[in-house]
Amino acid sequence: MVESESAQDEAFVTFIIPTIGRETLSKTLKSLTDQTNPNWKAIVIFDGISPTIESVDSRIRIIESEKLGKGFNSAGLVRNYGMQFVETDWIAFVDDDDSASHDYVTILKKEILEYNSADLIIFRMQSSDKIFPKLDSESFHYGEVGISFACKTEIIKKGNLFEANELEDFIFLDGVRNKNYKIMISPYIKYFVRKYENNTNVNLGVRSFINF
Repeated sequence: MVESESAQDEAFVTFIIPTIGRETLSKTLKSLTDQTNPNWKAIVIFDGISPTIESVDSRIRIIESEKLGKGFNSAGLVRNYGMQFVETDWIAFVDDDDSASHDYVTILKKEILEYNSADLIIFRMQSSDKIFPKLDSESFHYGEVGISFACKTEIIKKGNLFEANELEDFIFLDGVRNKNYKIMISPYIKYFVRKYENNTNVNLGVRSFINF
């Protein structure tokens, strides 16, 4: 369903989606168009290929880049390219074979309002039967965190970008942590790896604060 212009004007977060044209992209985008809060935008970046889809929603912008993702896990370079077009206050991420819970935007807004000093919010992510970050951790660690986070756009505008690395998500987050930005790890599972989920209100009851 295409949202009204007024809904678009209220968007506060933009999802960045790098893609190589996987068939799963349509399910990823459906997890966004099914959001319970319509106040989001998305930028889909086709990495070195012509777009394989057309946008069916005016909130979704489709762009092309030269081939940027080279080697293992270098989607971050494609994200960097797409983030220069963001106009909202917050940026979030989802990969083209993953999905966001249908209330991701609703819960993100709730977390921002309740913890308004947070610069970056990490949601728990589910991959098969594993949950990251781990519940017994008061922070995030090497190999135990992924792309299931949203951050203030100003963090990116100040030059904090992804590097091409197998652990690019951790390296980005670790860099933000080391610059003393305030990071909150949310108790909610809102990101699902390589599957489409409609789970809502999955609250693990464990919340952590870094640099607060």
